[in-house]
Amino acid sequence: MCGERRVVCSPRLQARLFVAFCYAMSVLLILGSCWLFLSNADQLVPAKLEKPDAMRGWRTDTLPKTFAGGLWKDPYFWRSANLTVATSTLTALVAAIFGIPAAYALSRYRIPGRRLIEVLFSSVIVLPASSVGLCLIVLFQYGPLYRLQETLGFRVAYSLFPGIVVAQLVLSLAMGLSAWRAAFEAVNPRFEQVARSLGSSAWRAFRTVTLPAAKPGLVAGFILAWVRAMAEFGAVLLFCGTFGELPLSRFSRLTQAIGMHQADFLPVAMWAQIEYGNVEYGFGIAFALVAISGVSVYAIHRIGGKGYLW
Repeated sequence: MCGERRVVCSPRLQARLFVAFCYAMSVLLILGSCWLFLSNADQLVPAKLEKPDAMRGWRTDTLPKTFAGGLWKDPYFWRSANLTVATSTLTALVAAIFGIPAAYALSRYRIPGRRLIEVLFSSVIVLPASSVGLCLIVLFQYGPLYRLQETLGFRVAYSLFPGIVVAQLVLSLAMGLSAWRAAFEAVNPRFEQVARSLGSSAWRAFRTVTLPAAKPGLVAGFILAWVRAMAEFGAVLLFCGTFGELPLSRFSRLTQAIGMHQADFLPVAMWAQIEYGNVEYGFGIAFALVAISGVSVYAIHRIGGKGYLW
């Protein structure tokens, strides 16, 4: 045993103690999360739902005295969920198209200003999301980009799909790029060199050697980029606002036809419902977001991406 007599613990005992400690912390985390939700379970089924006048004019189809304020039967929630999934998937795809080649280049080549690029993307990860949204407003509402939008006849800020995707893309790309670069760096470049020495082209060596070896990390990075896009709040709120308060003239005919003008990005919808006093509805949306995030992180661990991310 380990004691005061300076008896050295065996490596196996140290490993067991460490694993036991990790399991104990995991159990405490799970129990703490369950207690957090169960202690607020009374908010899911309120005895009486009082709506302020502003709430009546803005949202009229929420059912009182039902689970989570009628969340599961409300078309607004399902439209918002569809909008969130669609924009997050599109954002993750755009991030992968630009981020995976950039991550490969950063991991294999000595690019001028490489250190500056690394610091820039690392800084974006730790920046408050609201700061990103404010920077996007300044970028798209003033200067050359604003004049270009005026010429083309559309605006990105406070728009549905373009605005949300742009607000999501900044942080989603930064998170995905970090994971994708780690995935490529975990593959020994000598494998590619051997393939090239045997007559393979650079593209074939990448496609048949590096890409399959880095596939788990690339998939994990895509899921991470998707989750980060789905969880975005501050940037989307500042750059796009809440669509339930915008006039119909701000939406295209296609958007109105599919009913997306009556939806909001889920994290923004959660904030809006709580802001208007519909606490149990917002709590239900928060629970749905926690469930989606938990499943996504579990998927990352299952495919072996945990070593690339944390």
